[in-house]
Amino acid sequence: MLSKQEAKAVALVQARIEVSEIPTDDEIVIVDEVTVERSWGWNFFYTSTRWQETQDINFAIAGNAPLLVEKSTGKCHVAGTAFPIQRYIENFERTGSPHG
Repeated sequence: MLSKQEAKAVALVQARIEVSEIPTDDEIVIVDEVTVERSWGWNFFYTSTRWQETQDINFAIAGNAPLLVEKSTGKCHVAGTAFPIQRYIENFERTGSPHG
């Protein structure tokens, strides 16, 4: 059973895999204040530190789909960006996949 901190670490690793390039003076961070917690685990959102600090579009990460991490297994699922996160969470809760 993963703690929230362990799940966050899993999400951060996956986020780094998902982002193909980031400037050397920047890094990927989890946005804690918008994390969604459920009985099965967490939904994490991530961005770059420079975007988080400045909100400057030049530092935005394109396609940074939210990540769902299962508490019991540590498995990380990449959601999507085409629909609101609630849809991906409902799909996951219904089928075990954020994509239904």
